[in-house]
Amino acid sequence: MRFAMRLYRALARAFPHEFKMIYGADLVQLGEDIVQDIAKEHGVSGLFRLVADLAIRVPIEYLSEMRRDLIYAVRSLAKSRGFAAVGIVSLGLGMGVAAVGVSESLNLILRDTPGARDADKLVMVPSVSYPYVERYRDQHDLFAGAAAFKASVPYNVSLGDRAGTKAERVFGHLVSPEYFSVLGVTPARGRVFSPDADKPGSAPVVFISDRFWREHMNSDPFAVGRTMRVNGQTAAIVGIGPKDFLGVMPVIPADIFVPTTAPASEAPELAGDVIHQREAKSFIALLRLGPGVTLKSAEAGLDTITRHLDEETLDPARHAKGRRVMLLPGGKILPIPRALYPMMFGFMVLLNGLIIAIVCMNLANMQLARATARRREVAIRLSVGASRFRLIRQLLTESVLLAVTGGAAGIVFAFWVASAFHKMKLPFGFPVNFDLTPDWRVMVVVFAIALAAGIGFGLAPALAATKTDLASTLKEGLAGQTLGHRRFGMRNLLMVGQVAGSLALLLIAGFMVLGFQKTNQIEIAFDPSTMYLLSLDPVRDGYSAEKATSLFDHLAEQFQRAPGVRQVALGQFAPFGPQGAVFTLTAPAGGGAPDQVVSGIAKNTVGPNYFAALSAPILDGREFDIRDQRMEVSKDRVLPVVINQTAARAFFGVGEPVGRRILDAAKSYEVIGVVKDLSAPLSQTAPGQGVNAVPVVYLPLTKADFAHPPANGMVVMVRFDRGVDVMEGVRKELAAIDPNLAVFDVHTLAGQVADTLAYLHLSEYSYVGIGAFGLVLAAIGLAGVTAYSVARRRKEIGIRMALGARGGQVLRLVMRESGSLVIAGSVLGLLWAVVLSRLMAAFSSLLGPAFQAGARDPRLLIGAPLLLAALAMLACYVPARRSTQVDPLRALREE
Repeated sequence: MRFAMRLYRALARAFPHEFKMIYGADLVQLGEDIVQDIAKEHGVSGLFRLVADLAIRVPIEYLSEMRRDLIYAVRSLAKSRGFAAVGIVSLGLGMGVAAVGVSESLNLILRDTPGARDADKLVMVPSVSYPYVERYRDQHDLFAGAAAFKASVPYNVSLGDRAGTKAERVFGHLVSPEYFSVLGVTPARGRVFSPDADKPGSAPVVFISDRFWREHMNSDPFAVGRTMRVNGQTAAIVGIGPKDFLGVMPVIPADIFVPTTAPASEAPELAGDVIHQREAKSFIALLRLGPGVTLKSAEAGLDTITRHLDEETLDPARHAKGRRVMLLPGGKILPIPRALYPMMFGFMVLLNGLIIAIVCMNLANMQLARATARRREVAIRLSVGASRFRLIRQLLTESVLLAVTGGAAGIVFAFWVASAFHKMKLPFGFPVNFDLTPDWRVMVVVFAIALAAGIGFGLAPALAATKTDLASTLKEGLAGQTLGHRRFGMRNLLMVGQVAGSLALLLIAGFMVLGFQKTNQIEIAFDPSTMYLLSLDPVRDGYSAEKATSLFDHLAEQFQRAPGVRQVALGQFAPFGPQGAVFTLTAPAGGGAPDQVVSGIAKNTVGPNYFAALSAPILDGREFDIRDQRMEVSKDRVLPVVINQTAARAFFGVGEPVGRRILDAAKSYEVIGVVKDLSAPLSQTAPGQGVNAVPVVYLPLTKADFAHPPANGMVVMVRFDRGVDVMEGVRKELAAIDPNLAVFDVHTLAGQVADTLAYLHLSEYSYVGIGAFGLVLAAIGLAGVTAYSVARRRKEIGIRMALGARGGQVLRLVMRESGSLVIAGSVLGLLWAVVLSRLMAAFSSLLGPAFQAGARDPRLLIGAPLLLAALAMLACYVPARRSTQVDPLRALREE
């Protein structure tokens, strides 16, 4: 019974302060009166029920108080609608940017590939040949399995096996039979490919995704075993993938999978016996790490093996310095090198942290001003018995409610951004699925950040509001609230920090915008709206290699008959687009000197008069003509190439390039011309290394290229005279050749350039918005601090004006204080931005060029601080102007 009484008293003391003030003594006395009676009448079970009832009531009372605190917080914010609106909007935008960043990380970078088993064990090696993958498969001490695949492969698919049925262009993967076993994918229906069942010469088969089965086959339960036509060839469906499975890289979704054992007529990518060519590095290796094998050990072992293979094939890359192989995560939605994770997440945390910190400092300043105005209210409540803890909790409830509401607004903003991004057309010739839609994990993280932010910007004002001298506050009234002025008070320090953070945010965003613009400029020597681009893919429409070659040989001549057509040229890719500079070539030096090995080379295959159509000047030599297109290509034949200025400098320095040789693992090339660099925005020389100008080697289009078209088909460039409806004539000429030949991706060069830069412009608009957001917050904060300062110094201003001070002198007095805050914050912000930009440029090869280009622009380094200062001083002027309207008599009477 003694133990029960001690437990009863402890629980009674645990009730909230206000409850104890009213019922505390009676509750303890009641317990002492009835414990003995309950023990006698009901025994231990009665004492247990008494203590349990009290234990249940304690959290209920706290919840009841929290409910009342929440209602009070809602009423308080409803009375201060301006403050609540500013807080919710600013927090909503800040949390929204954070939500987009968290969603990108969780949904794209860190999310496992749906359907894959032990996704963390999967790695990939880009740009390898099929024989290399077969050698990797033999390394049983490193890998439990290996497969090869090609991504974003287009297939002209029609259901049924009847010829003439209209085909639909569907993108998928070309995979080795081991692909699904390495992934660990279990089919929902049917079977997957296997080396035992799918061999060269066996009946053509395909594997389809669950999405294709539902959308194109209406969830046909008898789909397995049905046939479809793939690029004009009949193939049987052997299996259907599990739900949400869209290949190993869902960011480039695959709906149909064709094995590498298929004939070249079904998969033109296999033409020319590419499976057995070591130099045809067009595959991606998918590897599963063996038990106990780490990523570093696998990368080191694979690097050694690859160098041995390069030596066997005399690949120029064998002389390249540094690591030969970089393993990419193979089981993630977006395969980004793990080495880039610190930079990406660091930049995201830095940017989001700056935004949220600025928002929190702004709201903390506003809360401090509100807390000062509520000092008398707090003093009265403390004097009548309210506990300081309860008041702090009540004020924190307001802050947390404001932050959580802002977090909810941020989630709505993130959904809007995800929807806008999903609708945006990206500069790729294949579907790309960037799904940034927030899920429950994003919501949990955002609301956790919101909760921390609410406590962060609400705690200091709550402590300041409840730490007051009751007697002096109650006696001095309003005058007690407005006396005193500290130059280095909490509000001023927060304001300096906010100005510094806002300027740093503005400068970093400006560095990114100007840097992107400078490093991704597109220079075109003619009006891009006077050139049409259209794509043809006759091989996938059922043409033989010979028929496709004949078509393209006479296509330019046929199109030039159309009214208004000036020039026609062919290319494998649209001009002025990103270049994948991933090849390594060698230029023999001669005279016993070591060969010049150049990595990060882009290859582009183009037809006759390509550069003339683009008004790109040939600086030396000549460009391709129809003879180069029609020549017979053999293994020993030297192919002519045209190189750009950057490639000429990389291979030959200041020497004469025309007539010199360039070598790769399989062929020898002779330089016949040098062309001026063509803009190539968003190009990459390696994963995560973006540049605008890359060394490019232009190869001539030949019969082999027409038989082995790229994923986006062959691009036909038609330059025409302004004011002529040239496409009508082009379509008539094409119909005269073959009315069933499909034409797709028809747009002007201007539209192509706009699509290419759309993602870049979206990034620029985002950074501009972030910078403007920081500016507005700084202006709001300074206006609030100035208004608060005027209110606190109202009596001082009244005395000064009573003693003869003029309005201009009072205005300068107030503006001088605000100006000192702006100057101090601007200096700190400028230093902070320069240091951070240099750190990011040093540690990030992706952001380095943009930061370096933007950080050297004097318009930004001088203009951004001046813009911030002008806007801040304008924001301060409005409340400062009111100080000149203070009535000295009224100010002196306020006691």
